[in-house]
Amino acid sequence: DKHRQEIYHWLSAPDYRPKHWNACKEREGDTGSWFLQGVSFLEWKSAAQSFLWLHGKPGAGKTVLCSTIIQELINHSLVIAYFYFDYHSNDIQPHGVLRALIEQLSSKCTSIPDSLEKLFSAYADSRRSPAPDELKSTLKSIIISFENVYIVFDALDECPSRPEFLKLLEEIHGWNLGHLHLLATSRKEQDIEETLSGLVSHQMFMDECLVGGDIQVHVSRTLDNDIKFSKCSAEMKETIKMTLMKGADGMFRWVVCQLDALRRCRSPAALEKTLTCLPKTLYETYDRILLEINEDYRQDALKLLQWLAFSARTLSLSEAVDLLATDPDTENGPLFDPNRRLWNPHDVLTICASLVTITVPDVSLAHFSVREYLVSEDLCKGNIKMSYYHFNKTLADTFIAKACLAYLLQFDKHGCIDDTARTSYPLSSYAARYWMFHAQPDNDEEPTLHRLIMELLQPEHAVYSNWLRLWNPDLQQEGGHSMKCSPIYYTAMAGLRTVSSSLLTKGSDVNAWQGCYGNALQAASFGGNDALVRLLLDKGADVNA
Repeated sequence: DKHRQEIYHWLSAPDYRPKHWNACKEREGDTGSWFLQGVSFLEWKSAAQSFLWLHGKPGAGKTVLCSTIIQELINHSLVIAYFYFDYHSNDIQPHGVLRALIEQLSSKCTSIPDSLEKLFSAYADSRRSPAPDELKSTLKSIIISFENVYIVFDALDECPSRPEFLKLLEEIHGWNLGHLHLLATSRKEQDIEETLSGLVSHQMFMDECLVGGDIQVHVSRTLDNDIKFSKCSAEMKETIKMTLMKGADGMFRWVVCQLDALRRCRSPAALEKTLTCLPKTLYETYDRILLEINEDYRQDALKLLQWLAFSARTLSLSEAVDLLATDPDTENGPLFDPNRRLWNPHDVLTICASLVTITVPDVSLAHFSVREYLVSEDLCKGNIKMSYYHFNKTLADTFIAKACLAYLLQFDKHGCIDDTARTSYPLSSYAARYWMFHAQPDNDEEPTLHRLIMELLQPEHAVYSNWLRLWNPDLQQEGGHSMKCSPIYYTAMAGLRTVSSSLLTKGSDVNAWQGCYGNALQAASFGGNDALVRLLLDKGADVNA
């Protein structure tokens, strides 16, 4: 009803559904039935205060199996809530997960639970948010109202705030609710194992013996149904199947990459040659993919991989097309050139092959292991063609921030941001909202980034107003016609110390009264940036203002 939707809008839970839908689409036939019919799962469903930890190596198919488990519980009308972590969950803190669980479980109630109603009444008209303890208390009271509750978490190893979330898991388990059943998937990493070893009642390692049958189903269906293999003889298909099963070692991801390589073979001889020299490991597979990237597309590939590895959220395909049309480091050409847009957006797959995947309308790295590979020091030690693609978070964030600014600087005319701008310029919303996120404290010292920021932050110019029309960082919403604050206020909010220093040197009023926080000093204090607070005080900021 309307009131329920009003509460959920206020709750602002992260959207937990798309990841589940996408994972469900990847399931083939009855794969995963070995787990659903197994003793561990059946005992977990019925045992009191059960906690099952499902762990496996990278690329073993944990997320797809997790979606299969969730769907099984939903199909049997059980009370379930779930959350999928991934490496894009940069802004997902434990309180965001709590909100998602509260929304899902309360939606199973015929009326709004009293605890949620009270929380809404206390905070709906306030700029403050409920404290984590209040969210935990609300979740607990909702769980208590049901006979049995199942909560499933996928990919704990990809959780960006892992220590905090593992502590939350301990707290939830510590409620000692006999009718609460927890399940988590992850790799077997030390901190996760140390935390869960004292909590779990059941655990299972997804080894080759368990997932081998599912991998064989995937290979067989691909060979039978993919038009790229339609001219292969039955004998050749059997050879492909046997070779892939022998090398898989329980890794779906490895098999998927090899099938992609085999699809590109143009003759039986080429296919046989590829089969005889398949890479043995996932990282060796990624080595080969990088080496095969066309020389003409190396720069585009690096742009795309950096952005997809460390973007603040998942990118749409149209956004990816426009990011490839930016060139923030150019000395003579335009920072953004529409003529560099790909005619066919799906050509991003041609550029980066199996390292990226498209799930319309989005594009992302094909697997978390791709990001781990690209930032690994081992890549630096490879040949020069491969080491070209190595980067770390700082380098990626700096590039993304520069590209965002390069994109925004095209909007240098008053009135060019209208209702159609976000459609005509798909990257505009992302660029406006997240350039400060990527610039981050200390990154703003990089010369090109510093120069681009200073070009944007000129209040008398149209580009500054247009940025704030696209996104108001003070209100955390699309700007519209909201009042502008001075640049020093926004850079103080973002913790950009070097840029703030430059603005103050140019005469910015450090004590100007403005924005939700009142002034630059309060904005910097709220962000917890001590070095910037000291800078503002040294430049005359009034602590009593």
